Amino acid sequence: MSKLIVASLIASAAAFAPAAPVSTRTSALNADIVSTLTSLEGPGQVWGADGIAVGKEESDLKGYDNFSLFTARLQSSGVAQTLAGPGPFTVFAPTDTAIESYEKMIGPVDAAVCNYCIVPGTLSSSAVSTGALTTLQGSALTYSRKFRKDFVNDAILGEKTFGAFADFPIDVACDNGVIHSIGIMVYPQ
Repeated sequence: MSKLIVASLIASAAAFAPAAPVSTRTSALNADIVSTLTSLEGPGQVWGADGIAVGKEESDLKGYDNFSLFTARLQSSGVAQTLAGPGPFTVFAPTDTAIESYEKMIGPVDAAVCNYCIVPGTLSSSAVSTGALTTLQGSALTYSRKFRKDFVNDAILGEKTFGAFADFPIDVACDNGVIHSIGIMVYPQ
């Protein structure tokens, strides 16, 4: 009887023991950075005050702020060919809204601006604070922590969105690097 009690205690204790580490990546992801950007779903956007005029609630989902404009600028500037290489690269990918704002206020997104969004090497969001942030353009991005948030230049990493909708994706693994989405364009001064 005592052996049965000991055996059941050992079995129940094993249920609470940490599991053996399991590799989450067993094979290639079969998607480089540009391919991943074309299908990556950005943060959720709500209607806000504009929704009332069309019969929507302010907090209803309007859509997602994706990366099609950034992908188009990478391709038109030739930077997409660099990102098709083996890498690895860390890309701070601005959303469509960030590209639109930049182009209205500053000017077109060219190869220099695209290259400024790319850092050689793979930096997870937790490693950005200590990693080298020299871009392919040649200048360095500036990391800062303020208001309990991580910033690269003025862009927040891992920004939260309104309500229950998707946040800005970070740490998106690709075969040749990682993507962190940002809601404000980073650009050389």
